[in-house]
Formats: sequence, structure tokens, C-alpha cells
Amino acid sequence: MVTSDLGACEWFVWDLRRSGLIDRGPLDQIVGEFLRRNPRAEAPALAEYLVEQGTLTAFQAERILNGKSQGLVLGPYVLLDAIGSGSMGQVYKASSKNDNNLYAVKVLPRRSMWNVRLARRQVRSFANFTHPAVVPFVDVGTAGGLHYLAWPLVDGQSLEALVQQRGPLPPNLATLYAIQIAQGLQVAHANNLFHGLIKPSNIMIGSDNQARILDFGIGSLLVENDGESLVDTMSTANTLTSGLDCASPESIMEPTNRTPAGDQYSLGCVLYFMLTGRVPFPEGSAVEKMMAHQTREPAPIREFAPDVPPELEDIVKKLMAKSPEARYPSCEELVEALEPLVGDPSKIPGGVPPSPSGSRPALAGLSSGNRPGLGSRSHPSQKPGMPSHAPAGVAAAPTTPPPSRAFPATPARPTTPTARPPLPNPLLDPAAVTASAAPVRTPPPLEPARPAVPNLPTRGNTMAPVVKTAPVGLSPPPSPDPLEDTGPAWAEEADDTNKPTFGTVGLIAAAVLVMVVVYFGATLLMK
Repeated sequence: MVTSDLGACEWFVWDLRRSGLIDRGPLDQIVGEFLRRNPRAEAPALAEYLVEQGTLTAFQAERILNGKSQGLVLGPYVLLDAIGSGSMGQVYKASSKNDNNLYAVKVLPRRSMWNVRLARRQVRSFANFTHPAVVPFVDVGTAGGLHYLAWPLVDGQSLEALVQQRGPLPPNLATLYAIQIAQGLQVAHANNLFHGLIKPSNIMIGSDNQARILDFGIGSLLVENDGESLVDTMSTANTLTSGLDCASPESIMEPTNRTPAGDQYSLGCVLYFMLTGRVPFPEGSAVEKMMAHQTREPAPIREFAPDVPPELEDIVKKLMAKSPEARYPSCEELVEALEPLVGDPSKIPGGVPPSPSGSRPALAGLSSGNRPGLGSRSHPSQKPGMPSHAPAGVAAAPTTPPPSRAFPATPARPTTPTARPPLPNPLLDPAAVTASAAPVRTPPPLEPARPAVPNLPTRGNTMAPVVKTAPVGLSPPPSPDPLEDTGPAWAEEADDTNKPTFGTVGLIAAAVLVMVVVYFGATLLMK
């Protein structure tokens, strides 16, 4: 199609071609057909037509109308909608070109410099097992200067939203969810994996009453491996702040100290939340909450829920012991302690999820001949680290056509984006955070002037992991839109193993040496 034939839609079609969402041949055919019927149409009318035809989603159309065509395709993933934001970045619903399945893709901000090679080791570890309670970390990569992480998209409601909506859960239902989570953790721990960020917003409850653990793999990225940090310091601090209500005492003292025992403490906080409707230490600033996890005991559960059995309250106390050694030896012993408290499965609200074989066992996740914590092996032909079908018990969200909506025209937009540097975090040494302004970019010489459309309202979605904001008293700085082109792309991998480092001891030694030289010099001059 000749560019001059596009009229007022020229800039929009230009950006749409550049986005990579649609091949040029089919795109020219669709646009040509529309313009033959509507020769004087504006870009918003064309965008609305493409949404109605199912060629674009409303999210994609809004991005392109606002001049943000870059980053809508990341490797094999095509971003369909924005479904949440967390401490490490934005979360998007995406489809994969490899298998047409739906995924939750987390895009890290441009400031993040981390080693993709080490992160892929974590991805390969999830290829060794499957479990209904574990949503596996399936892919990691870099595209267009953006880092992304991917998990299968699952349907359901977060445990946090469920309790906020219904109030404290019945003890037998809370016990069932705790067993399911503990079984999933036991499988991961047996494969040398830990979560590190267990909290109510990271637990998804499906329509089948199965609890599923989201964001598996993030905790591993926050731990230093062989002296190399996988995630930048700002993301580590923000993630710690957002999970403070369920953070173990040892991880608060040292954010990289995330272990299976720490997962038990966090699970104890989640079980406390399910039974009482509140986190163990809801009041106070972030620092006060940190101190509370270190030194205080939470209010007794039976003050808020008198019908909770004393045995269940004792289990929560053991899980939340300040010393890791005082907790359970493993999650397998925890499951054995919880099982007698489930009672009659037929009396559990919502019922018990069926096992993979289709039978209905007494406890979810336990099938005949399958011990707690033992997951099934993946098929040997599956390539490690690549997205595959969702594991048993992980239901992919159904694809629904996007609603049609109007896209009004607005005055011309500026073509020079404004860089937004990250703000300092109170948890960090100010010297560790450097804000840099991105260079100003000009559009390609052939790109026509384009009017802008202001940001339209975003749409909520509960079908993917949504990480809530930080607790009161210590809010992480707002992150810029990771898909907005604000500067030069980062390198694919950061390997600083050969760079010299100067720690605190080195600086002190240098200062002492200078003082000695000055002393002897002064002595010689006086003589």
C-alpha cells in the first residue's frame, strides 16, 4: 500500500508495522479495505475497527495510539493486556508464538542489570518436576533491551483478595490450602528450589479449589550466586518491602538469606492470615514490622477466631518460630501434622480438587501411590527452559475477545519521550542507587508527525500474579513503564567477574596508609 493513500492514519499504520504485531501483507489488506469504505477516517477510528475485528486487543491499540509501539513483542511472547504491577516490574497477559498458550510475563524495568545466563539455570530446574500447586518458572530472556520472565497464566483469585472479600476462612478450608501449598513447597525443596516470597497475593485459588503458588523463581533471582547478583539492588529492596508482612526474620536481616526454612515461616504467616483475616503484624511502620518479626509474637489466633483448634494454632506457632531450627525439619512433616485437622473432606467449602487420575482423594494433591511432596517427572523430550504445556492442575485462562471501545482523537503529541529516573529507596545506601537521564531520541526522518491520544483507563484482571504495593511507612519508588522506550538498550548479560572490587576493608587500609605517610613526612620536615 502506498503511504500517501493512508491519509490521517499514516502515522498509526507506521507504528503498527514497527510493532511487529501483524505481518505487513495482512495488515495492508485490512487497512486498505477499511480506508476504501472510510477514506477520511482518523487513526482512532482505524484502531477501533482493528479491535472489533480481533486483529488487535484494546490494550495494544491504546499503546500504539499513544506512540508506544515498542516492546509489545518480546521474544516469542505477544503482550495482550496489562494485568498488574509488582516490586520488580509490570505483569502482562501474553500469548506464545511457540504453542499458542497464555502466559504471565513480567517485564523488568530498564535499570535492572542481571545475568540472564544464571537466571536460566533456575528455569531448567523446573523442567525436572510438575505439581498441581506449583506454577513453574518456564522462560527468561532479553528482547529489545527489556528483560522478561514468564510463567503459565492461571485462572482464579488471589488468596489475599479472597480473604478480603469473604473474611477469615473456615479452619478446615485454611488447613486444606496450607496442605496444598506445603506439598508444592516440598516438591520444590526436594529439587533444591525455594520460593522466598510466599505471601497471600502470591497464592492463587482456582475454581477447582486448588491453591497454586505464583512467582516461583523470583526469590532465587534475589540471591547472590557465585558472587554475582541476578537482580539489581533497587529491585531487591523493593521486593523485600512488598513482602515484609510475611518475611522471615533471617531474610529481613539478610535479603539474600532465603531458604526452605524461610518458606515455612512465610507459610505460617499466610496460614495466620487465612485464619484471622489479618497479617501477624499489621500496625506500625516498615521498620517496626521488621523488628516485630525479629522479637515479638503475634496476637493469639483464637482471639480473632475462637473456633480454630488449639492444635492448628500450635502448628502456626511452630512455623513462625524465630529460629529456623525450631521449625519443622521439612514440609513433609508439616503436611503430616496438618492432615488430621482437615476433618471430613465432604464438609470443606468448595470441595477437594480431584487428583490427576480423576478420583477424589481425601486430600488435594495426593493420589494413590503418590507420597506427599513427590511430583511427577516431566517428559524427557521436553526441552529444559522453554515454555511448554501448563503442568497438571495449572489451568490456562480462556481467551476472550476484547471489548470494543471508542478511541477519541486528540491534539498532536510530543515526539521526544521524557526519561524518568528511579527514585532512591530508604532501605538502600544512597550511593548504591544512581539515577541517569536517558538521551533524547528523535524519530526516524521518514516518520510523519503523529497526533497523540492520552492514556486511556487500564483494565483490571485477576488471572495472573499481582503483587501489591509496599506496606505503610516504606513505599518503593514508582517504576517507569518498562515498555516505554526511555534510553539505550541494556546488554543481554552482565558479567562482572573480572572487574576489580574495593570493599570497606580496602578503603580503611588505604586511609591508614595515607595517615602513616603524612605522619612520617611531617616528622622529617620538623627535623
